[in-house]
Amino acid sequence: MKATPVIHHARTLLGIVFVFAALSLRAQAPGDSTFSISPGDVTEATIDTSGRTRLHLTLTPEKRAELSAFTGRNLNKQVKIVVGGKLRSEPFIRERIADPSMEIFVSSAEDALATVKALLTSTVTFDQLHKWTDSTGRTHYSEKPPPLSSDRSPAAGPVAEDRNKNSFQELQGSWGVIKATMNGKESRDASLLDGTWTFRGNELVLQSPQKGKVRFTLKMDSKANPKAFHLTSAEPANEGSGWMLFSREGDRLKIALYDNLEGRPESFEPRGPRAEPELIVVTLAPKK
Repeated sequence: MKATPVIHHARTLLGIVFVFAALSLRAQAPGDSTFSISPGDVTEATIDTSGRTRLHLTLTPEKRAELSAFTGRNLNKQVKIVVGGKLRSEPFIRERIADPSMEIFVSSAEDALATVKALLTSTVTFDQLHKWTDSTGRTHYSEKPPPLSSDRSPAAGPVAEDRNKNSFQELQGSWGVIKATMNGKESRDASLLDGTWTFRGNELVLQSPQKGKVRFTLKMDSKANPKAFHLTSAEPANEGSGWMLFSREGDRLKIALYDNLEGRPESFEPRGPRAEPELIVVTLAPKK
């Protein structure tokens, strides 16, 4: 017999596999046995690609109170969870949920990103969202910048900063792209091939005729294999953050990153042709 899914405490997983459609903005009716998540109900979304892709949603205070009341009046009852205007789950309520977050399984990183775009762009565009990656590789999206206490990159004092700069010695200078691949297939994207990568100390400036200039500050992960560094955008400030792998072979420098800096790559090895997010690998040579 198939077991009935159960809603647990917010730290426990609520399994919902879904494909997003237009979301209903109708408020939850008292006594209703259906709980819906709509645009404007979420303040932050976090994509976790370690293992099976999951999506963590932080609810607004109003939606949190609604969830608490909903689960409270439906104790020991089976309810319906609607996400994206469609029925996604029919769990049995065992306890009241009062925490501000829900963790949702999604079918892929692509589905997770589509969900983020649907839920967090009711008042801003996707490009205006703040984006950062924490030390565990999870990617956060929010209308507000990350808190100062965020673990998006390691804290460092003056001595650590000096060590960090020294660790980037083999990257210093300006580099041009001689080859680029996406999921192992050679790319003809001009914004990649025409780009210039300039490392100065612990900063990276990326510039291309198509996309202009972006400046990042860098933190080295000294224990990583392959070598890796974390980027945080400095100009413009809301460009996002993430991880890159690098390997120096003679006068060639190889960089691996996920498209849109989604998560942290594990290697330079090509992924499947339809894998999401796409793995971009660029080979650089010194600019003359």
